Amino acid sequence: LHGPGPQGAAPAEAALAERAGRPVIVVANAGTVNTVDFDDLRAIAALRERYDFWLHVDGAFGAFAALSPRYAALVDGLDAADSVCVDLHKWLNVPYDAAVQFTRRRDLQVAVFHNASPYLGPPTGEPEFLHLTPENSRRLRALPAWFSLMAYGRAGHREIVERDVALARRLGAGVEALPGLRLLAPVRLNVVCFTLAADPSEERVARLARAVAESGEAFVTPTVHDGVPGLRAAFSNWRTTEADTDRVLRVLAASV
Repeated sequence: LHGPGPQGAAPAEAALAERAGRPVIVVANAGTVNTVDFDDLRAIAALRERYDFWLHVDGAFGAFAALSPRYAALVDGLDAADSVCVDLHKWLNVPYDAAVQFTRRRDLQVAVFHNASPYLGPPTGEPEFLHLTPENSRRLRALPAWFSLMAYGRAGHREIVERDVALARRLGAGVEALPGLRLLAPVRLNVVCFTLAADPSEERVARLARAVAESGEAFVTPTVHDGVPGLRAAFSNWRTTEADTDRVLRVLAASV
């Protein structure tokens, strides 16, 4: 059962009432992929006073909004979740596939993922990850994450988040100013979702994406929003500057 979106908790409550007495997991969004929408986490959590369910929050990149006083209100209620996942390979700028998961019930985590092979031994009080995730072995993903946290700290990562959001809004304003393009959604955080102003067919939108990639200046990914083919530009790199957004806008203007 997915969260209700920014409109409130009413649709979720109706679905929970239909499933009363059955196990339910509610998956709430802290930053959707296309438009960075945030569910009302506090309102969803409040529903547990009447319904028994597990609240999981997908905070892949949106959870990083908590670093900034300007945007922290977007994740109000995150602390009420039963579990949260965050992709570190996005805004923490570490190698791909690094992520963290937080849970209130480590006992359940071990019960689900405990690897019972005798040669591995039983779980202990130490964080033996082979008993906490589906993986038996892994590279040391935690090391680059630790390096990044130690190098930049809270203040450094806050600066990266706020700068990337400002740059996304700068690009969004530039897209709106180009006659051949239009935004598919407001720029809520760090993603610009846009399409062609006229005849945004899948073929024409894909042609625009190829033109941007072949320029060597940027890379935008295809998507579909409310049935309309579009493109998304996501900002998370620690090196991105205003000059980069200007380069992208020049390529878009030349390619439309």
